[in-house]
Amino acid sequence: MHTLLNSLFIASTIISLHATAAVVDTTSSEAKYSFEGTVEPMCKTSSGSNSVAGLTLDASQTTQEIGTLDVWCNTNDNATTEYSSANGGYLVADNSLGSKLAYTLSVGDKTGIDLQAGTYTHEKATSAGTGDAGETKSTLLKITPLSNGLNESGTYSDTITVTVRAN
Repeated sequence: MHTLLNSLFIASTIISLHATAAVVDTTSSEAKYSFEGTVEPMCKTSSGSNSVAGLTLDASQTTQEIGTLDVWCNTNDNATTEYSSANGGYLVADNSLGSKLAYTLSVGDKTGIDLQAGTYTHEKATSAGTGDAGETKSTLLKITPLSNGLNESGTYSDTITVTVRAN
């Protein structure tokens, strides 16, 4: 019985191989396979140091670091970044008046950016890391509060959102 099953298995295997391995074109000695895919341009970002507490808000108008922007792109090119303020370019106080204090933003070497005018676009200028290991390059972000030292008391804050895209 065992020999009969082995013989049937071998016969069915030969028939199966013959049926699926039939070569129709006997004039070619090679086979070609063409294929392609696309990796879309992209950038990724993270905030390095951020969430600064204890800004100096006095008449000195001291420029102060608020964090670093870490960027990686797969385009071997600098990134375009867009900056927007949750409070329209103002530090807003938690007091009953909702007092506002204007400031300017610095992105790397670009200074005096006024977010009161709306979103600021830093075109093809933000340094970006490249490569398959994902190393980023950092850009320093700073603000200069435009305080006269006579502002209403309160804790002033704002949130800047940065969007990054490949060029």
